[in-house]
Amino acid sequence: MHLLKKHPMNNRRYIYITTIILLLLSSCNTYTTFYSKTYNDISSNNNSKIYRLNLSNTLSDSSFSSIEKLKSLKMLNLSNNENIDINSVLMKLPNPKYLEVLILDSLKMSQLPESIKRFSNLKQLSLAYNPKLDLDNTINQISGLPIEFLNLKGNKIKRLPENIIKISSLKDINLSHNYINDPSDYILLGQLPKLYSLWIDHNELESLPSTIGSLKQIRFLYLDHNKLKHLPDAFSNMKSTWVVHAGYNNFEELPSVFAKMKSLLMIHVNNNRISSIPNAYYTEKYSLAGIILDNNPIPEKEKNRAKKLFKDFFLLSFEQK
Repeated sequence: MHLLKKHPMNNRRYIYITTIILLLLSSCNTYTTFYSKTYNDISSNNNSKIYRLNLSNTLSDSSFSSIEKLKSLKMLNLSNNENIDINSVLMKLPNPKYLEVLILDSLKMSQLPESIKRFSNLKQLSLAYNPKLDLDNTINQISGLPIEFLNLKGNKIKRLPENIIKISSLKDINLSHNYINDPSDYILLGQLPKLYSLWIDHNELESLPSTIGSLKQIRFLYLDHNKLKHLPDAFSNMKSTWVVHAGYNNFEELPSVFAKMKSLLMIHVNNNRISSIPNAYYTEKYSLAGIILDNNPIPEKEKNRAKKLFKDFFLLSFEQK
């Protein structure tokens, strides 16, 4: 990995890009760093001081009876308890307005518990790996809550319901391990005014529709682990995007459309089939300042040309494993 020790950019831009990278790193760990220690049972003598509780796969009758003592709970994980009445558990929480993070993964739910509406300050909701979930009804249930992060990973979603636009507070949505490729999906996502990060990795995507350009507001886009060979020209319409993750695809050359994205600062295109850098990177003016090209079959001659071309970049990597 090549990190420049002397960078010709002015200090303001240097600090700006460093901040973006730090934001990127933090955005990958959405609901795991809140409220200090995480407890895995309710055996504490001072249950009123438990802020984070992980009962994934461990919810028992004894813990169920103690839930009403959790007066300060802010994060609750009830995943992998498919034989438990989740609605009854949520109804027992004594101060629902305190709860901000709720994780309900792998519960084989078809409907979201009605008690979800109790949590008027809920900001992060994970419903991953519930493929039978009625998504349209779920969106209606949570549309009145201040949801900022919604995890719908692994739910076999082929098309987003139109009412997704009702969650106007949404900043981050994880749609990994689904089949999101209907042109209308991106139009709908483009209508979420605060949407900041979008995960559509592991979606078996062989191409992207031109409506991807509707995502003019997002900052971080995750396209990893798909089957993409090309990106549409409309990609350049994503005028606010800072970072694109497109590793583990089938690109044979560095997509030239990245050079047309005026706000783009960093791209991850590791583990593709890239062997050349197109002329657009020699002729276009762009804000791009970091590229990770690890594990691509780039010939040594082309790699040396790229090092000269991108010599002023904040980050440039060609590592091979």
